[in-house]
Amino acid sequence: MERQFWGLQLEASEMESSNQHWVETLFSPHFSQEDFLNQTHQPKPLICEKLKLETASKMKELYSMAMTKFQEERKFHTKDSPSKLVKKHEPSLVGTKINNLKEETEGDTACWGSPNLDVGSEGSIAETEGHCIWNAKEFATLREKMHKEHLESIFLKLQLSFLKTELLELKAKCKKLVAEFNQTKQQLSSSRKETLCKTAQLEQIQNQSCKKDFEIEALQQELYEKSACLRSLNADLQQARGEILHLNLQEKELQQEIKKLKEHQHFENKLSTEKVKLCCDAEIRKIRRELEDAKRELDAEKATHAQNVKALEMLKKHFLAQPSSDLAENLRICFL
Repeated sequence: MERQFWGLQLEASEMESSNQHWVETLFSPHFSQEDFLNQTHQPKPLICEKLKLETASKMKELYSMAMTKFQEERKFHTKDSPSKLVKKHEPSLVGTKINNLKEETEGDTACWGSPNLDVGSEGSIAETEGHCIWNAKEFATLREKMHKEHLESIFLKLQLSFLKTELLELKAKCKKLVAEFNQTKQQLSSSRKETLCKTAQLEQIQNQSCKKDFEIEALQQELYEKSACLRSLNADLQQARGEILHLNLQEKELQQEIKKLKEHQHFENKLSTEKVKLCCDAEIRKIRRELEDAKRELDAEKATHAQNVKALEMLKKHFLAQPSSDLAENLRICFL
């Protein structure tokens, strides 16, 4: 027992040195926090429940054996009852019942290992050996097994204390998890409200996106048409550029021709002006000659006019000198 205790201490020190709690190494967890919250973990049955199930199964086997034996003996007209057969096999259940009562009794270790128990037990075994199915050797092996089971029960007590501390820690963790769970519930409700708002916004955005998609399709169609128009305009522009280049070449040629024509025209203008000047000079000379002739004629006419005026004055004087009747007749004759 001391060796086992020191072995447990050594194991605990090794667990502490490995920076891991001894409970975690000795009893590895079979479920996580999520399994505990979701209630998906099915805990293993306890040791006492296992013992009860084993005793119940053994009792069932004993009663079934008694019934079969009773039926067989009934065929041979025996007077044994099923209750007697059950009592014969009841001592086999003593070990399992003692394991359940070990924790409540005190000083069991001295009883199981003392030689006094062996002396008293030998007498009881001798008394019951006549009507029991076990002998002394089997009882000795039973005592050894029960002693081992008692040591195991002490180890289980230690485990129980460790499990109690772990249970307290788990309860504290559970309270903390419940508080966190409530908090997460509140957060979940708020997040649900937010998701509802977000879904409404998302639907609105989807509707707007559908409208925008239609607008984009229309714009793409318009862009395709505009691009086709642009391609045609580019082709026309290239053609117009070619025509402009051709026209520029023609313009240069025309400018050269115009320059040549201007030079020729200037030369012809000079010739024509020279010709006109010559003609004008000839005409001027001719006009001057005619003017001189006209002056001479005018001078001649002036001279004749002066002579005529003098002659007329002489006639007036002559006629004034004559009588009036003759003058009237003369005047009438003159006017006629």
